[in-house]
Amino acid sequence: MTQRLEELRLICPAAEQISEAEKNYFLLPGLRLPEGREIELVDGLLCIGEHTGYPTRLFLSQKLKDRGNNWNEYRILDRLWYSWSWKGIPADQSPSQILTGHLQALR
Repeated sequence: MTQRLEELRLICPAAEQISEAEKNYFLLPGLRLPEGREIELVDGLLCIGEHTGYPTRLFLSQKLKDRGNNWNEYRILDRLWYSWSWKGIPADQSPSQILTGHLQALR
């Protein structure tokens, strides 16, 4: 197991590393969202490299009504995912820092 995966398992114990179409992802089942959201747990999919014009992306299994702007649907790993417009989380950080940066938008 890679150190990057071990690091994410401290946040999401069931995390897995998966690749599709030359992109590397971390599947985050049961990801806990910041407090105060109408939904507390979702599945997450973290891309720590460029995806659709963003340096990194976090995809969620559900769209959040009260946070994030410009939500779009994506089919990745034969599953429907949602992500919002949130740029500026660079790929030169650790996976947990990237995840934390994306979750900031949902506070």
